[in-house]
Amino acid sequence: MKAKKDTLCLLSVVCLALTQGIALSAGSEASAKQEQEFRQDIARIRDVQKSFSSGRENSLNDFERFADELQGKWKLEGKEHYARLMLEVCGPLSSGRFREDRRYEVARRYALSALDEPGEISLDTELELTGHVVTLMIGPNAPKGQAWEDSRRKDVEIRLYAWRRLLDSVDPDWDPDEVVPSPNAIAPPAETGLPGGVDPQAVEDPVLRAEYERALEANKRKIEKYSEQYRLHKWLKRYPKRAEEYIVQAYSVAPYNNEELASYLNQYRLDEETKARILETVAKNIASKG
Repeated sequence: MKAKKDTLCLLSVVCLALTQGIALSAGSEASAKQEQEFRQDIARIRDVQKSFSSGRENSLNDFERFADELQGKWKLEGKEHYARLMLEVCGPLSSGRFREDRRYEVARRYALSALDEPGEISLDTELELTGHVVTLMIGPNAPKGQAWEDSRRKDVEIRLYAWRRLLDSVDPDWDPDEVVPSPNAIAPPAETGLPGGVDPQAVEDPVLRAEYERALEANKRKIEKYSEQYRLHKWLKRYPKRAEEYIVQAYSVAPYNNEELASYLNQYRLDEETKARILETVAKNIASKG
């Protein structure tokens, strides 16, 4: 009886393992298919942009229908893929090659749709998208009164959220001069006699192989961290300046609301020097308008 139970248990374990294996395989295939479709749709957007003529005779309505199709397809298929596709969609809208005058409004709508939960997409993608969250401040098509105030709040909050996230992600102790070895410079334990960069499977001893794999993984993490901090420090040199310029410009347009601006700057914990500079510049701009 015990042998029969043991056999049944073993069969159950085998069946479970097979089921999990099939599920993982199916998931991997689905992921690969999605990645392929993602790359194909990125290429489609770029092909459409290449097809634009150099004048203003391109139809924004046609491009919008094309973008809406992609939006409907990808909206629920993963935050990062969707955000990166919308970023690509916004690219052609910055070219100005359209008959209609709604391109900023359209780009803003697509960018905001990808920024509804910005903490769930990569910081690089978020920072890029915020540049497309723009509202006209002057001219006949610029919103007025309450409509302008509502747009201003959203535009500024989007920028301050990304700015805060950038500051929180930057490592102040990062050393740009740190030398991080390439994977090929990491060698297995000396007793193996094998060169650096060799496949771990070439190490026959399992203990030495595990030691080598740990060294490779640790170096991989160092490379990833260095690359990430390199990108973030590049963003730090330009993003705060751009965000500050937009915020100052936005709150220098009536209806004025310095109290609201100060509240946002406190909420997103900008440093005292930056807060003071922004508020003083806005106050001067308003005063100069009489």
